[in-house]
This record gives sequence, C-alpha cells and structure tokens, in this order.
Amino acid sequence: MTTTATTCEPSSDAVDVSRFVDPALPASWSRQMVGLLQAGHYREGYEVLANHVPFVENMLRPYAECLAGKENFWTRIHQAMTKHLDHSRPLRVLDVGCAIGCHAIELARRGHETWGIDVLAAMIERGRELADSLGLSARVHLVEGDVRYLDRFFPVQFFDAVVACDIFEHLDDAALGEMLAGLKRVMRPGGTLVVQTSPGRHYYWFEPRRWKLQALLAPMAWLPDRLFSAYVDALERWPLRRYRGEHVRFYRHEYGHINCMDSMHLGRLLAQAGFEHVRTCAEHTHPGFKNEGCMRAAWTRRLFGRKSAAARNVYGIARTPVIANGNE
Repeated sequence: MTTTATTCEPSSDAVDVSRFVDPALPASWSRQMVGLLQAGHYREGYEVLANHVPFVENMLRPYAECLAGKENFWTRIHQAMTKHLDHSRPLRVLDVGCAIGCHAIELARRGHETWGIDVLAAMIERGRELADSLGLSARVHLVEGDVRYLDRFFPVQFFDAVVACDIFEHLDDAALGEMLAGLKRVMRPGGTLVVQTSPGRHYYWFEPRRWKLQALLAPMAWLPDRLFSAYVDALERWPLRRYRGEHVRFYRHEYGHINCMDSMHLGRLLAQAGFEHVRTCAEHTHPGFKNEGCMRAAWTRRLFGRKSAAARNVYGIARTPVIANGNE
C-alpha cells in the first residue's frame, strides 16, 4: 500500500534576509547564506544560493552523466552508499535532503519505491520532472519540506531504509539531532540508515602547499590511523585551535558547509540519537574527480592517502532499534 506524504508545514514568521548581510562585506552573498544557515533559516539560505548560481542544474549535471553511462564523483558516492542496502527485495527508501532526488530516482530504477524531501521547491519541481521523464512517477515521490520535521510529512515506521547524502555538513548539531529523531520515528525497527557527508573536518589541512601544517603532520604519518587521528584532534584542540573556525574557506567554493565533521563526530551524533550498530569510516571515494586535500600531490597522497583524518568523505551506517518483543 502506498502512503502519500503531506506537504503542509507549520507556519513561521517571515525572515528578514537583509539582516544577514555582513556590513563589512555587503557583496558577500555566500557569507549571507552561511549566516542564515547558522541561524537555522535553511530555506532562506538556499534560496540565496539558488539566486546566485545555477544550483538546480548543478545538482542535475552529475546525474545526467550517470544516466549517460559516465562514471563521476556522484556515481562513486552512490555506489559506496547503496552497497549497504538490501537489493534482493523492494524497499521503501527515503532520500533525505534529496535536492532533485538523484539517489531516490536511481534506487527506483533498481526496483525500490522511493521518497525524497528537500527544502527548496525548485529542487522538488525539477526532480519530479526528471522522474516523470524516466517513467518513474509512480515509484518516486518527492516532497517539499524541512528535514527537521519529518513526522509532519511521513507516517510512523514507514521506511525500510534512509540515505542521507551531502546534508550533514549543511546543518548544525541541533538541527541534525531534530532530523535524526524524526528519522528514528519514520523508520521501521531494524531499518538501515546510510549517511555520507563531505568534506571531512580536517581534509583541507593536508593540501600540499600548507607547509607549516605539513611540518606538524608529516613527521607523525608513521603512526597507525587511530593514533594519527587522535594526534590531529589534539592539534586542533590546543596549539591549532584557531583553525576551528577556518571552515570559512569552504564558503567560497563549497557553499553552506557549516558542520564539517570527522568519523568520531558523526558516530556520536548517530549514537546520541538512539541508533544502534553504528559504524563509521572515512575514505577518498572519488580520487580523480575531486582531488582536494592530500590527493593533490603524489608525496602527500603517499603520506596521508590512507589516513581517515585526511579523507574527504565520511560515512555512517546504523540501524533503528528493534522493538522489545523481537519483531521487526
């Protein structure tokens, strides 16, 4: 039986977007966007972005290449995430923060019934057009809405699985907590959650031209990954604590990244939300397509290419608790 999601949202007071213009940099719309996101105004923040770059079409381009049979960074991420799902039977899958719904559409092509939710109406409209053009309107259901209020859109214990790609870095911990609590309610017991977030918190430290940082990082590259990650974390906590705010460098080329995290941070968020069997990892999923960080140069790639602290992509896999009587 198919359940149709409602699209109504709680009313809210209009946001004065002009209040978020930086007086020192009045032309910096990317800082305005980040200010809106940090204040929890996600729809307004992404509307600022959509007004300044071809945001919707940028989301479509890598999936259009996928449909044409071309491998790219998106196909690598999709494969890395969906290998954790059970494809032996049709599932109800939610693509949370779906943009135009590429993951939902691709999973529907594999026989699943899928839903997607995103805060921008333009994304949902374009995604519906795409699903219709592929003859998938009956299996792909895209909803405009705020991911913090999932139970306003979907029934309790409705989904077998959820994928969350490139959304955790755009929400602060409080908003992620609300979203994860909602996911726990709308997923069935024993359901699977797969998260991909990028970029990782520290990967940009490992760019080859950052000589001062390399002088601190390279001598410790011989350490096992767990100890090396602890060393990087210790550097940020004390001698390099000023770099905690340096994620501003992402505002210029990867807009809206306000919560870049490592595997430990992601694991804590999933566990605190009540998910079980939490596993996290970090890797370079798409070298050759996005060669940021240590993957830019042979010598940094050799030193740090297998260090999770230097990886661009962070993954989390978890399950919702199974109810007490053992039924799923």
